[in-house]
Amino acid sequence: MSIKTDITQEDYTAFVKYVARSVSATSGEKMVRIFIAIAVGFGIGFALSLLNLSSHPTTLPAMLCGAFAGAFLLMVLIGQISRRQMQRMRPADDGVVLGSQELFLEDAGIRQQSGHHQSVFRWTLIRAVAVTDRHVFVMVDRIAGIILPRRAFSSDGEREQFVSEIERRSGKTRT
Repeated sequence: MSIKTDITQEDYTAFVKYVARSVSATSGEKMVRIFIAIAVGFGIGFALSLLNLSSHPTTLPAMLCGAFAGAFLLMVLIGQISRRQMQRMRPADDGVVLGSQELFLEDAGIRQQSGHHQSVFRWTLIRAVAVTDRHVFVMVDRIAGIILPRRAFSSDGEREQFVSEIERRSGKTRT
């Protein structure tokens, strides 16, 4: 059984978003990050209040506003850095991620082949099979996987048969 496909930048972006959601921080970790950002903001607000050269004493509301503004700016700066890093992590047009590929379901595993590479992912390596509205992602690591756009399948039945065969051979069920 084989499928031919053409992976685009949009397919890769969808994969990255899927991975980011699946490995995102827990609510507890997010709360710790927010607390740290607020604490840093308070530190900035306090430091600025010590540097206040005017004759007016710094009030608690002014210090709180400075702290929250500092925390907000810190979180925005961290977000901007992440977006820029994501843009630089775009795969090469002539590399192994984008472009024409063919997948073969074989006894040894899933063989992925393009004009630039050939890989075999043994069935024991498959961690999960994710089916979304527009893609099938076969995860071979926490942040690595095989991208299959729905348009690669001639019908929903063909896609279902392909995914079912991966589930049967790998022992993993779809998420």
